[in-house]
Order: sequence, then structure tokens, then C-alpha cells
Amino acid sequence: MKLTRDHLTVLLNTYYEDDGVRSITVRHPSDELGELLRIDLGGHDDTAVRFTTGPLSYEGALEDVARVHGEDAAADLPDEGHYARALAGAGLLDVENASDVAEIVDRHGYRDLAAGHHPLFVGLDTNLLPWYPESLLAIEPWRTDDAERPPVNGFALASGVKSELDFYYRNPETSRLPQAFGPEYERVEGQPVSDNRQGILGLYEYRQLMAERRVEEVQSETGDEAIVAAYDEFRDRNRQELLLFSNDHGFVDRARDRGLQSSHVRFPIDTPRKTVASWNEIERALYLLTVIFGVLELPKVTLYGVWPEKDGQDWQRERLSVDCRSPNYSETLSRRKAIVTAYEQSA
Repeated sequence: MKLTRDHLTVLLNTYYEDDGVRSITVRHPSDELGELLRIDLGGHDDTAVRFTTGPLSYEGALEDVARVHGEDAAADLPDEGHYARALAGAGLLDVENASDVAEIVDRHGYRDLAAGHHPLFVGLDTNLLPWYPESLLAIEPWRTDDAERPPVNGFALASGVKSELDFYYRNPETSRLPQAFGPEYERVEGQPVSDNRQGILGLYEYRQLMAERRVEEVQSETGDEAIVAAYDEFRDRNRQELLLFSNDHGFVDRARDRGLQSSHVRFPIDTPRKTVASWNEIERALYLLTVIFGVLELPKVTLYGVWPEKDGQDWQRERLSVDCRSPNYSETLSRRKAIVTAYEQSA
């Protein structure tokens, strides 16, 4: 069975209403990593999430994986930084300098176009694209001010960023993963490795922005120097207000040297013991974590972020493959999914 990210609500509802499950453990199949999160399922806007394995303790577990199973096996897993980025991208954690980011958006955004202000375009570096950047930077179009003006008017996306994301490489060493992590990884054999999966996440986010937002594509080569130079030329040619975001200090410094408004985005390096999240944020977390880890285990189901038949539509629609370890559970989940699908088609 496949479930889109949005339809993971079906899975949460099945736990909550059919089984009375209130505590959901999110585990990696390997003995060294084990439990990552524990979700104490509550209301749609106030569900507690406990970080059983934060990024710092995850780093130690990753070293255990490398020592026991070899560097090749560890290389298929996200590093501690990417683990934290996925948690932030889902909305379970704020970026460390969230107040600085909000201040620069407040200072330059919410343009009054009727008063003759130039629209504000936001440019994103490659390292932010995989992690739901609009949510990460709190610049979704629904965050309007009192005058119903959106925080930004569009995006300026560099083609060099797209090129840096647009790679597809199948790791020939994944045949060793089932022995290291368990038989679940037989379905991951030959599929993109962790870094590549993150690149694909970013590539589809780029395409999503192109399809749903006002976007000016800025032609550039790859690399910070070429991308920043292209943004500089774009600003001069179009006389547009431009605001750049990156997790890379070098990128931000180059931009500022050219007089471009830019902000460094700092991802968290650790987690609190617990946080409160909405079901939507939990669905994002399950989607991002399953993709970057490849396989995750929840009560009664196993989630797959990649599988042999996964195609472009699966990536675009943010689908996961769900393997129910209980036939009865498969029937319940299928029934609930059918009800939701029928409702959406009739709406």
C-alpha cells in the first residue's frame, strides 16, 4: 500500500481510533540506532513528541554502526546534521536563529505593492531546498500581515541550485545493507543512497515551487560563486528586491560582498527532551525521516522511503510505501484510505 504524506493522517487515525494506540515508537530497524522518536498521540494541534535519540546521541550511534557494520553501511544513513535538519524541516524544531530570520523577513517582506514598492523575491541555496523551506523560514503565503500582504512575493531560483540537486546515483554497495540493518533493507537494494535521497527531496521541492508560486528562474552555473553572481546580475537587470537564505556562511559572505541582502540559517545541533507538534508536522516528520533513512518501523507497519518501483509521481506526490505486518491491520488501513479517497474525489 502507498500513502501520500497528507494521507498519513489515515495511519494516525487508525492508531488513535481503531486500536486505542496513544504511544507510537518510530524506530530504525538496526540494533545500533533503534528508537528515534516517541509520539504520544493527542489532539491534532497538541501532540507530544519525545526525542528518544537526539542528534548528539544519534552521532554516537552512527559511530557504532560504522564500527560494527563498516563505513559503507553508515554512509547510507543521514549524518547527525541532516537528522536535525529533517526534524527542523518538519517543524518539530525551530532553526537556531529563528528570531533573526523572522526579523529580516519583517524588515524586507510584506511589501506594499499598491504604494509602489518593488516585489520581494527570495533566493534559496541548495542546502535548504530538501527541508520545506517555506515552513522552515516561516514565509508561507498564508502568513499575511494585518493588511493581508504576504511575507514574500515570489522566489528567484537559480538553475545552478537545481543542477546541484539533480543527480541520481544508485549505490552498488546497498546489497550489504540487509545484513547490517535487517531484511527490510532488501527492498532498498540498488536504490538512491541517503545523500541522493535528500537531493531528490530538494529537486522536487524546487519543482513544486516552480509549479505553485511566482518564480523567476535565474540562469547560473553550479557553485556558490556562480550562483551569487547570477543573483547579483538578476537584481541589477530587474531592479527587484532580493533576499537570499543559506546554511552556508561562505554563500552568505559572498552575497553580502556584492551588496545582496542575505541571511544565514542555523540548524539546531540537538533537541529538547520533548516538544509539542501538530499532526501535520508529525506527518512531515514521518515523511522526511522515512525518506532519509530509507526504512522506519512503527507499531504494526513498516514505512519505506524508497523501493524498486518508486517513480517520479511517487516522489512528486510524496508517497511512502507502507507494509502492514498484520493482515487485519492492512484491511483496516485500506478501508480508512478508501473512505478518505472517496471523500476527496467527491469534494
